Amino acid sequence: MKKVLKIIRSIIINTLATTALTIILMCLVAVFQGFTLWGVTVPFEILLVNFLMHLGFVFIRKIDFKNQIILYSIIAVYLLGLIIGFGFLFNWFHVNAIWVICLIGLAVFILAIFIDILNVNREVVKINEKLKEIRKKDKIEEE
Repeated sequence: MKKVLKIIRSIIINTLATTALTIILMCLVAVFQGFTLWGVTVPFEILLVNFLMHLGFVFIRKIDFKNQIILYSIIAVYLLGLIIGFGFLFNWFHVNAIWVICLIGLAVFILAIFIDILNVNREVVKINEKLKEIRKKDKIEEE
């Protein structure tokens, strides 16, 4: 049960973080394009896409890939499929070109990978510290 709650918590946090990042990037694009404004529903549409994105990532990561490049390639294709599919569904491409929206999606994806790498490195440091503590305890007990 704890593992499921941890996954749900992770999906919620990641969804909100990538939604915020996406909206910020979309606002920056709007500034450079002369303040093209979207409708009020767009942030909720972006939230839906980001939720489905992270939900899909959970299932894709359950598949055992030997190569991380293949995993990230599959995730990128899934992400672009969501963006293009929902872009046509929600009529996003009348405001921005398809390549601009896909580029924003890929930028968010690359930043998410970078953050994921930082989190993994932080966990590795914590694990190594715990291993050192265990080794010190074992060494003290042996003496």
